[in-house]
Amino acid sequence: SHLDNVGLEPQKNQLIHSLLCISIHLINIMKPASKKTLNSLVEEHVTSLIRDSITMQRHSKRPRKTLHSSSINLALACLQKSTPSTTNTPLISRETKNIDLNALLTSEIPVPPPSEIGMTLHWLAVDGVQPISLLNPQDEQPANRRRTAESDEFQDTEISLRQLLPRLVSDELQLYFTRITHALITHPEAAISRLANDTGIQELIPFFTRYIAVTILENIHKTEQCRLMINCIDALIRNRNIHLELHLDQLLPRIITCIVAKQIGSTGENHWLLRDEASDVLVRTCALFGEKYGNLRGVVIRTLCKALDLNANQDQLGTFYGGIVGITKFGAKTVDAFILPLVGHWDNLEKALGESTGENLFAVQRCQDALLYAMSVYFGSVSDVEQSRRLDYDKLSEIFGDKLVHMQKSDYSTCFV
Repeated sequence: SHLDNVGLEPQKNQLIHSLLCISIHLINIMKPASKKTLNSLVEEHVTSLIRDSITMQRHSKRPRKTLHSSSINLALACLQKSTPSTTNTPLISRETKNIDLNALLTSEIPVPPPSEIGMTLHWLAVDGVQPISLLNPQDEQPANRRRTAESDEFQDTEISLRQLLPRLVSDELQLYFTRITHALITHPEAAISRLANDTGIQELIPFFTRYIAVTILENIHKTEQCRLMINCIDALIRNRNIHLELHLDQLLPRIITCIVAKQIGSTGENHWLLRDEASDVLVRTCALFGEKYGNLRGVVIRTLCKALDLNANQDQLGTFYGGIVGITKFGAKTVDAFILPLVGHWDNLEKALGESTGENLFAVQRCQDALLYAMSVYFGSVSDVEQSRRLDYDKLSEIFGDKLVHMQKSDYSTCFV
């Protein structure tokens, strides 16, 4: 009865019951002293076996005690492995099975080995984009493929690619993004102020950059909407609590588009102001990230130089104006390198000025103002000695006439005739 209260299952206690049968059989033929000694030895041995089985169960984290635990305990005690006892099965089997290690290594394991319990680190999202890895679940997009009768190719009718995963962003940040995008329509000044000063919005930068890029491309014919997006870019650049290095490839093309695009806005809208503001934002962006990316200024200026070919862009005076203003914002050295060789276009603008009317006339005047502004930047930043070495005043006087007189430095403030 003491052994029955241990809690082991009957089919797994055959070894213990067999030992009890042997003890009862020996009791009838043994002396009382021997019987007492044998009973004490059997009880001590079985109790030790059960105790070790419970310990093995606890260490192996098994929910129930099994015969396998008892077999391991017997093997550790240098005893033979126990087997379930039946009518035809001996209590102790001395047969051993030889295992070929080479065959075991080359054979396929029917059950995968258990993995060790532990923790590992992986990227759940990088700037809002979920990396493709085995540890991250992938969204399975249903694709209905139908085969056309004209060709053997398959066509995907329902395939959508999502690079950004809003579900990885917290509910608070999603609410912040929704309210900011709504406030850009109703209260743009307050929304831009929040973008320039708020902290903790780094995770939303991929979503803001995508929103700005898509809005500019879809509303390039709306000048005020493009100006609003340019101001948003300027606010993000002025915010010292965020990092935009990884998103310049989306922002810079949109800024340059607002500078040198052929057609911005509808008839009568002031797209010249948009080109000026976008040029200022472009220069601040290059000044902020120019140290980290040494070729950034060169790539931007090379792109703007493509808009300076007035012969190829005779009907694109807005593009020519944007290229001049954009390069002029970078300073006197860029004017010296890229604008001064183009002063000969002034004669072409004078001819176009006499032949144009209406909006074309105003566009020609704006291009002339841009050239004069570039010359004023050069004269205001370069010394007289450097000017005399770099410029031909006679040629400039033939081209510009007396329009450059007030730009040149003079020791005489007043002259009386």
